[in-house]
Amino acid sequence: MDCTIIGGGVIGLTVARRLARTGFRVTLCDRGPCGREASWAGAGVLSPPNPHRQDAAAALLLRSLAMYPTFCQELRDETGIDPEYDRCGEIELAFDEAGVRTLLEDVAASKARRIAGGELGFEMLTREQGMALEPAVSSEMLGGMICRETAQVRNPRLLRALHESCLRGGVVIRENAPAVDLVESQGRVVGVKLGPEGREVIQADRVVLCAGAWSSQITARLTATMPVHPVRGQMILMKLDARPFAHIIARGKTYLVPRRDGHVLLGATEEPEAGYSKRCTAKGIAGLITRGVKLVPSIADAPVVATWAGLRPGTPDDLPYLGPVPGLDGLIAATGHFRTGLSSAPATAEAVAAIVKGERYEIDLACCCPGRT
Repeated sequence: MDCTIIGGGVIGLTVARRLARTGFRVTLCDRGPCGREASWAGAGVLSPPNPHRQDAAAALLLRSLAMYPTFCQELRDETGIDPEYDRCGEIELAFDEAGVRTLLEDVAASKARRIAGGELGFEMLTREQGMALEPAVSSEMLGGMICRETAQVRNPRLLRALHESCLRGGVVIRENAPAVDLVESQGRVVGVKLGPEGREVIQADRVVLCAGAWSSQITARLTATMPVHPVRGQMILMKLDARPFAHIIARGKTYLVPRRDGHVLLGATEEPEAGYSKRCTAKGIAGLITRGVKLVPSIADAPVVATWAGLRPGTPDDLPYLGPVPGLDGLIAATGHFRTGLSSAPATAEAVAAIVKGERYEIDLACCCPGRT
């Protein structure tokens, strides 16, 4: 069978790789260069869901995180490009009593879940324990929660490895080829129109929609069935002489991610009102710096290497769209992952492959189906 994938971010590339390895003839098209939107703009954090969540999307995310070490090793072996998978862990800081209570509730909800080796996945830290583990964090903290399941990858390297793996696996990749409409015949999607005027047509037995924040723009019929909107996130890259801390340091939606070479990523804003603008703003960058310095005061003197912004694909209920699209037989959605696209990619590709082959996937993803109300 032929399968066309719309969108070459981490979801689209991982789905393409999975389907090609299963025996499908795969064509992937992207509106620009592959992997240069939300997948590239993020910090490469691979976080488990909040312990309070028990939905199918959370189960998919946990399965995906378990797949990541093998996934990255396979990519490294195939391509020679190391995504630098690192289960570094994350420490969430609390600066007031309400924050401490919230972290205690999260730890309790984890039900003493353990990771490989027997350590607790989530554990509360006193101020003294947190400072001993990461001396660089603010002395104003009252406590913290360590999540030992959190990992990171160098997302640009992961995307380059996926791109190379797809090419080696026979995937036809069309960059700078925007999908502008679907081709339908007798009530079924049978292809995609490419180019500014849609003059080029790619025929396909199945079409998988992985176009991130642009997914609902492919055809007007998707606006009501699976509305996806952009959420801008601004980022800062700093460089220190040595790695200043080993864990990801976070508070709420602000996080500091240490790379092995001394680079530190500080992110991210969350701006649904920005539309499709990817501009960095003085307000956004200043706010990030203020919040980041509160977590780790020493970064106040760190040189800023670069700033940028990306557009995450948001949905009304913060759940992705994953499954056949009602009213458009032959179209399968895998989009709207918001902050979890990178983390969810391996298991999402596994689920899409099962759907394309007409097989039952072991996680019931009804809560993520397009057309839900």
